[in-house]
Amino acid sequence: MKNILPVIFFALLSINVKSQSTFTQIHQLLQTNCAGASCHSGITPTFNVTLSESALYSALVNATPVNPTAAAKGDKLITPGYVDRSFLLRKIVHGLNENNIHMTLAGTEGNNMPSGLPSLAKEEIELVRQWILRGAPQTGDVVDTDIIDLYYSGFGKDDSYPNPTPPASGEGFQIYIGKILVPPATEDYYYIKHDPRLSTNIEIPKVVTLLPSNTHHFVIYKFSPGGENNYAEGLRPEALSSHADVTDGIGTGPNLWEYDLPTGTAYFWAQNSVLDLNLHIRNPNPDTVMACDLYMNIYTQPIGTASDFMLIRNYPVFSIAIPPDNIEHEFVEVANDVNETKYWKVWQLYGHTHKYGTDYDIFLRNPDGTMGSQEYESWYSYEQDFNVGYHRFGVDATFRFYDNFLQVDPRLGWIHRARYRNYTSDTIYWGLTSEEEMMVMGFQYIYGDLLSGIDNPDNNPLKVTVFPNPASDMISMNYILPTTSDLKVELINILGEKSLLMSQKNKPAGNYLDEIEFPEKYAAGIYLVAISAGNYQSVQRIVIK
Repeated sequence: MKNILPVIFFALLSINVKSQSTFTQIHQLLQTNCAGASCHSGITPTFNVTLSESALYSALVNATPVNPTAAAKGDKLITPGYVDRSFLLRKIVHGLNENNIHMTLAGTEGNNMPSGLPSLAKEEIELVRQWILRGAPQTGDVVDTDIIDLYYSGFGKDDSYPNPTPPASGEGFQIYIGKILVPPATEDYYYIKHDPRLSTNIEIPKVVTLLPSNTHHFVIYKFSPGGENNYAEGLRPEALSSHADVTDGIGTGPNLWEYDLPTGTAYFWAQNSVLDLNLHIRNPNPDTVMACDLYMNIYTQPIGTASDFMLIRNYPVFSIAIPPDNIEHEFVEVANDVNETKYWKVWQLYGHTHKYGTDYDIFLRNPDGTMGSQEYESWYSYEQDFNVGYHRFGVDATFRFYDNFLQVDPRLGWIHRARYRNYTSDTIYWGLTSEEEMMVMGFQYIYGDLLSGIDNPDNNPLKVTVFPNPASDMISMNYILPTTSDLKVELINILGEKSLLMSQKNKPAGNYLDEIEFPEKYAAGIYLVAISAGNYQSVQRIVIK
């Protein structure tokens, strides 16, 4: 009987406070447990939990800790969306995360709280954690306490790698998100904004994601500059998609997944990069809450080590509609980019459907628009090097890697073909859940040589030299205009974003040396200087330091 009492208490508690905001519950929790004479009652100078609800919220959320070690990390008492950067949570967690290095106190961060008293109940600690994970709002009932009570009353299951080792000091860092509680028999789709707090630009030759086994997919997106300002901190539902504001999605599957990039290549994250993590996860258990921790090991190397940065493209087809006739239907699309000036050198290639898919094929596209050589077959296991005998979809979708890169003319690009069979009674459309469908191909690549016909030094009369290289705040450009032309000079970053450096109408033919000051401060990295003059174009690669 003794073991049942806490469960009954918290079940009654959830009934009584269900109509309250989550922070109202936390306010009451702290006042009940942390306002003793030896604790934070206002007598001690460090912190006072006896404040009113609104005053306590202001004193907690985004407030700098008094403890100098926690403050030096950049942590706050409560950092919305970041459980590992919320000093108050680390103070009260009392080993709830076992030996998780992200949730334990450093030796100079003091003792667990409440001071000299028993720890808060697990359900109470979890309430604080889940509130922080959902952005720590002042109002709104944002945490389902029934799910917490169910998890801690014997109907909980952990589906995570236990506390994986992060990269060694100086070799990278680990990102931690957790715990996410997935209700029984549900399929959840989350977005999680995450600022890695980079102190400088970084090159990443290796990424390892350690995911729950029931992950459908996980993608590490980067926000386009400024795009992160459109989204709140913490877990966001499927409806608050960021797909219009993100780029360079590094997609991974369940269990241990590793991207060890080819020698000489790396992902590039600028100092101000903010990530948006996309998690699609299922809980197949009919009566058990599933708890999930996400770990990402990001390995780094000195800037300038890589000669090429790995880029990522996806070509989704949103217009699929599969009728409920139990007959195989085929969709064929072209994936190309006529505005590119360099070849794609492809390292990784994949295609993705959900459970109604029956086949996915990707072909190089011939100059006459027909299908060329087949480069991807979903029935084939490129990892094991044989036909497995079934279409590999969802988390089992195959990835093809090219040891020596595959050169693709982006003006021609690919043709991708997917087939589906709908055995339900309703038409199936594009959607994010496994009960809906997807058609998307994608690839990771670096840029190769200039495209034939774009800028051949032997027959292009537009002769250009750009210096210094590396550059800092300006460049000099020596060039010969063969005819009177409209001249345009643009700087292109690794995301394909362009900045206009110079524009001049009807510039006479001749030999020129122009000095061009950059209109803004650009992040260190590799750029392209694209010079257009009439029907001619030249592209030069430079490094900004």
